[in-house]
Amino acid sequence: MQSLTGKLTVAAMAAIFSLTTVQASAKDARTIAADMNAIAGPMSKAWQDCVGSGHAGLLLRKENQDQMRLVHDETGFKYIRFHGIFTDYTDAYREIDGRPYYNFDRVNQVYREVLKAGFKPMIEVSFMPKDLASTDQTIFYWQGNVSPPKDWAKWSGFITAFVQNLEANFGREEVESWRFEIWNEPNLDGFWVDADQQGYFRLYESTVKAIRGVNPALKVGGPATAGAGWVPEFIAYAEANDLPVDFIATHSYGVAGGFLDEKGQGDNKLVPDRDAVIGDIRKVRGEIEASPRPGLPLYITEWSTSYNPRDPIHDAYLSAPFILNKLKGTEKDAQSMSYWVYSDLFEEPGPPPTPFHGGFGLVNREGIRKSAFFAYKYLNALGSQELRNSDAESWLTREGDNFVGLIWNYTIPDQNESNRPYFTKIHPAAKLAPIELNLSSLEPGSYRLRVYRTGYKANDPYTRYMEWGRPEKLTPEQIAVLQDLTRDAPELDRNVRVGADGSLRRDIPLRTNDVLLVRIEKIAR
Repeated sequence: MQSLTGKLTVAAMAAIFSLTTVQASAKDARTIAADMNAIAGPMSKAWQDCVGSGHAGLLLRKENQDQMRLVHDETGFKYIRFHGIFTDYTDAYREIDGRPYYNFDRVNQVYREVLKAGFKPMIEVSFMPKDLASTDQTIFYWQGNVSPPKDWAKWSGFITAFVQNLEANFGREEVESWRFEIWNEPNLDGFWVDADQQGYFRLYESTVKAIRGVNPALKVGGPATAGAGWVPEFIAYAEANDLPVDFIATHSYGVAGGFLDEKGQGDNKLVPDRDAVIGDIRKVRGEIEASPRPGLPLYITEWSTSYNPRDPIHDAYLSAPFILNKLKGTEKDAQSMSYWVYSDLFEEPGPPPTPFHGGFGLVNREGIRKSAFFAYKYLNALGSQELRNSDAESWLTREGDNFVGLIWNYTIPDQNESNRPYFTKIHPAAKLAPIELNLSSLEPGSYRLRVYRTGYKANDPYTRYMEWGRPEKLTPEQIAVLQDLTRDAPELDRNVRVGADGSLRRDIPLRTNDVLLVRIEKIAR
């Protein structure tokens, strides 16, 4: 085990920064230039629209609630989506002698916690209440039933009562700002018996008629499919049957082979294509525009590097630039990109077994921010106005007189093996040519320049965890060390002067799969 206290100080990082800048050859630099007056438009916020969680019952546990508030406060995510609002845990539907009884107490508790944390619900209408199910087929450790209703009239009555309850408890106007996504991945037989397309279309029709029967202003959508499937057929069915569709929802992940690994027992491999995920979203956008209902919002309600809940790529520092690569490539096509999920307190294959086990979360089970978390934290720091910029791996923004830039390198690994063996090894980053940042049209005066980095051994708790031998439990001292490693201190923090010509130039060192946040803020006199 390496020393628990061995780490670079901020001063040491600043020294490295200065040394690398001196050694770098200007002709080798990656030049990024921006004119503070060249406004391209408002900064895209599709990334911030929504984030995923596990199942509804988790949100009634204090540890999840604490992490939910942390993630909201530091990233600004607006909606939250989760499975299983109708599982046995919430006990919303029972039958006694064939007569339905509704109890929405726990359902309401879940949504109260969501609102308390600052989110709005992206309601996934799922899964089938046990007493209403037509088969006993379930999925996941917590047993979500995936069958159609045994009685369609009872299903319609239940959904009507569910929505009436929401409006009675949270207010009509508030619920109108929520969204209703019908089911989850019905094109997979693990989530919908036999992956029956016509059966799903009937479910959609019955459900949205019940929802809109309570309030015609409520937002509904589907088909919530895996792998960007069924979109043309879904729109065609809705058009032929005069059904409301307020948004298209579908999912995409960055690994090859299949769409579902319920227990996380398989192994996958990152797709070595910069357009992975991006290609799916562009395809669906094209299908929408070619349909009878062009212009529908496209909500990607699940996406990440891998659909496997035990894939170590989720813990690796590579995930941060992967996220930014996909968000940059889809900002014109998708109106929501809901990362799956915010926390490793997640139970599809069972409770989280170790501190870093390849869980989906941006935050691990002990509340330690993973590298992927900082992609979203840095996005949240960007200004409201995007500057014109020809560099494909950066966003440059303005907020008042201040500049905030997000710059990264996404290098697809030369990966000759699958993710599980590959991402359970330490992979040092390689040095690249520096960033030459050239800004113009700044107001003359004094500024505070700060540079933050996420990458290899920078906001990278997983590498330290591997250096410790991947322990099954962390000591309180180890948790404190990892929290300190991810406190996101700037590696450079100094005052700079902008002269009368309004220009500022700085070289910034860069390595493979680094993510940089650069803040240049006017110092008030």
